[in-house]
Amino acid sequence: MPHGSWIVTIGDEVLSGHTLDTNSNWLAQRLRETPYPVARIVVVPDREDAIDEVIREGLRREVGRIFCCGGLGPTPDDLTVPALARALGVDLIEDRGTMDRIRARVRQMYEQGRIPSPEPNPGNRKMALIPKGAMVLRNPVGMAPPLAVPLGASSERRWLLVLPGVPKEFKAIVSEEMIPVFCNGESTTRYAEAHYLGVPESQFFPLMTSLAREHPGVRFGSYPQAQPGEVIIRACSAEQTALERAMQDLRARSPKPPL
Repeated sequence: MPHGSWIVTIGDEVLSGHTLDTNSNWLAQRLRETPYPVARIVVVPDREDAIDEVIREGLRREVGRIFCCGGLGPTPDDLTVPALARALGVDLIEDRGTMDRIRARVRQMYEQGRIPSPEPNPGNRKMALIPKGAMVLRNPVGMAPPLAVPLGASSERRWLLVLPGVPKEFKAIVSEEMIPVFCNGESTTRYAEAHYLGVPESQFFPLMTSLAREHPGVRFGSYPQAQPGEVIIRACSAEQTALERAMQDLRARSPKPPL
């Protein structure tokens, strides 16, 4: 079964620094607890060619789950859906169920006095276009339809999962529609960490070098914290026993006991 996920965030506003990409961080935390931990996070501009290029690369590499985030709205700079259709080599079609929901939502907004007409405008209609073969998922918060596109053979099913970038919508869809259905199962990676105070990070270099050699199935990393002299040594492994042995060695041979 393919493992690993890519998160592809789409938006000029992220690249320009006007918007902080909190979605990727939050999603990576959720995926850490599934069989599809994140292997790559990339941000691309609002350009069809840039979106098309990174999606095609993910398809070539047979990534287990590709999360495509943002660019599903009603304005001309929202180019995710046509770029995905281009990458997949399929046509765009109007999804009747999505159009019905958009009509109902537009009428509700009209009755609330928020818009001047009860009829969907071209921007609204744009959001009902989806790549042929995509499954439309429920958006419990907003209007833009999240999508699930099956990739590969049924015996090794991979998925392209498409989400709006608005954080409230994004989190609701991931939690209610995507993780339970498309990423279910236990995590393939175990984590453990030790906290130290008053030990310069460089003091761990010889020990971490030795541990990496002695425990080849375990990856170690050091992470300085905000408080001066505070550092976290974090380890991860696919095998719990190997992780525990490595952490025992870390604690026993550290420059000082962990907190």
